[in-house]
Amino acid sequence: MKKMERELAVLRQQVIDMGNLTEQMVLHAIDAITDFKHEGITERVMKEEERLDQMQLDIDKEAIRLLTLYSPVAGDLRLIMSVSRITAELERIGDHSVNMCESLQLTHAEKEIVWLPEVEKMASVVKVMVSDALNSFVQSDIRKARATIASDNMVDALNDQIVGELLSIEVVREMLKGPTDLASALAQLLIARSLERIADQATNISEEVVYMVEGDDIRHQTLLGESAVTE
Repeated sequence: MKKMERELAVLRQQVIDMGNLTEQMVLHAIDAITDFKHEGITERVMKEEERLDQMQLDIDKEAIRLLTLYSPVAGDLRLIMSVSRITAELERIGDHSVNMCESLQLTHAEKEIVWLPEVEKMASVVKVMVSDALNSFVQSDIRKARATIASDNMVDALNDQIVGELLSIEVVREMLKGPTDLASALAQLLIARSLERIADQATNISEEVVYMVEGDDIRHQTLLGESAVTE
């Protein structure tokens, strides 16, 4: 194996390690939703975020070094370009995992939240999307990447349902009357928003995998298609 191939393999492994840490953060944040006391989970996720940030810096520095040293082309160049964009998406997923934990702090620690079923469903779908997006990178699996992209529509639909239910006229009226738990509703809205953003980032990672493997940039295909229909 040539030296550049060995170093690219190391780079891939660094991304996999960062992905594993990111997935762990997502799982911890989602676990905090079902554990109404969520003792220590926020602190744990925030510590993991510090590690995640450092991993991104290290990987980006290595990617620049490889570009400068070897001037790679074709598949090797696409790999390095994709790595830089994927690490940015992983870092954002970490940020939203922290945001989810912070949103839980709005609720009363002694009171368990009655979660909307759509929030729980959304969390389950997002867990799978993150896992599948990372596995598609590890395995260079185009089918899994495209399936992950398709799942984003379900998450968007669930988020719309949550917003519609919590901000409906009837619910707002009940909140204004009191003593409805405003903190619980706000926490669910914010957590749903974070989950929706994590799904977007998992989609972006999957799009990068398609580009890395096939050289096909599909990042804006949906938007372009919608524009064509509108025009």
